[in-house]
Amino acid sequence: MNPIEAREVVKEYIKRFCEPPKKEKSALRTERSTQFFRDCFDKQIAFISDKSKLKTALCSRRAGKTHCAAVYLLKEAVENPESEAAYIALTRINAKRVMWPKLKQLDRQYSMNIKFNNSELTAYLPNGSVIYLTGANDQADIDKLRGSAFVLIVIDECASFGAHMDELVEEVLEPTLIDHDGTMCLIGTPNAACAGIFHRSTTEPDSDYSRHHWTILDNPHIPHAKDWLNKRMSRRRWDDKHPVYLREWCGQWIRSTDSLVYKFDEAVNLYDSLPTLDYDFEYILGVDLGFNDASAFTVCAFNRYLPTLYLVYEMKRVGMIPAQIADHIKKLGESYEFTRIVMDTGGLGKSIAEEFRIRYNIPVIAASKHDKFSYIELLNSDLRSGFIKVPPSSSLADEWNLLQWSENQKTEDKRFENHLCDAFLYSWRESKHYCSEELPYEPQHGTKEYWEKVWNEWELAEGEQIEKEKRMQWWEI
Repeated sequence: MNPIEAREVVKEYIKRFCEPPKKEKSALRTERSTQFFRDCFDKQIAFISDKSKLKTALCSRRAGKTHCAAVYLLKEAVENPESEAAYIALTRINAKRVMWPKLKQLDRQYSMNIKFNNSELTAYLPNGSVIYLTGANDQADIDKLRGSAFVLIVIDECASFGAHMDELVEEVLEPTLIDHDGTMCLIGTPNAACAGIFHRSTTEPDSDYSRHHWTILDNPHIPHAKDWLNKRMSRRRWDDKHPVYLREWCGQWIRSTDSLVYKFDEAVNLYDSLPTLDYDFEYILGVDLGFNDASAFTVCAFNRYLPTLYLVYEMKRVGMIPAQIADHIKKLGESYEFTRIVMDTGGLGKSIAEEFRIRYNIPVIAASKHDKFSYIELLNSDLRSGFIKVPPSSSLADEWNLLQWSENQKTEDKRFENHLCDAFLYSWRESKHYCSEELPYEPQHGTKEYWEKVWNEWELAEGEQIEKEKRMQWWEI
């Protein structure tokens, strides 16, 4: 029977016997949504099925939390036609790298006919629902989330976020859940700092969040996980109490300052205002270039009579083009008379630096990047000694508090941002605060010491004049 004949048969059936029976839409949605659980294991299903509106999943690495998040997003989008859901990572690049391939894989696996907009990172389902992928390390990205009405929000690798996550969750995202009585999920692996809203929501007894926990050993899709971990621990000479093992592979909060790259201490490294001196400060600008990653700017101040380097300005922004960076440097130059402008000239940075010199007349010098980790140790020495000061609520301090070493202790963990860290390192290496001299003593006006100083200076000047006159001939006087 050809398609035309088939349609005629259907029309005749409807004419005679009314419309053929159909499944209820809710039954169809349930049938479609439950199929997603086929490849999920018990702890993932328990997390997704939990009716709590605020949930956390504290997991180890390779525990399957990304698959769980993808299934959850699709399930809610299918069950709630014409709804919005969001997956939020620290950066847009991270969101694209982690979640975008997983959504496309599930689309193929379940024949869902999702339309993917690769430039906007937006997935459109046939029932009118939309899944957004975005980052949240930039104010512009955060502002895009305002005004939406989400049925589900999943924030991934929450331990990598800085202090701005409190504002993101409480002021920006929670109001977007009101319309649909939506759900907020915080998922991730613990950090070495044991700080932030993710740490509080998974540890404090009075937290409003429902808590879930699983590790790589619970993931049946990696059946050899235990043997692999045992070999890894033996190779790295770890025991089962090692903080990296407990944190990364057991999903436990273990504070370890040894795992942090920078040894920042709020009790030692904060200041309220620059010291008041009769001697001018010198300023150095450090620039770390980026586009998909943030471009970062730090302005540091030092004085020839002080052993301390002060951070006086910081800023980082995603998506800046060279002309915008040059314009920002020029505006900063109106407020600070820079002794040096130091920039990362690796890769395309070298051509950008040359353009700044020729087209914008900005005297950029290349940042010294050799022996980076040796210089990080020297910077840490200054941090411990209190010779580096930053303002309270500094974004640089947020990065210092979170940035940790990778497992081999030789590279920085790429899950954490280091843009301001690098910009400051460039500034610090060009600073001469370590060459400080003893501040000249100036007695207070009107005191005995003040008048003695005036008298001594007058006597010295008179003595020098007398000696000069003695050496002169009578006709020169």
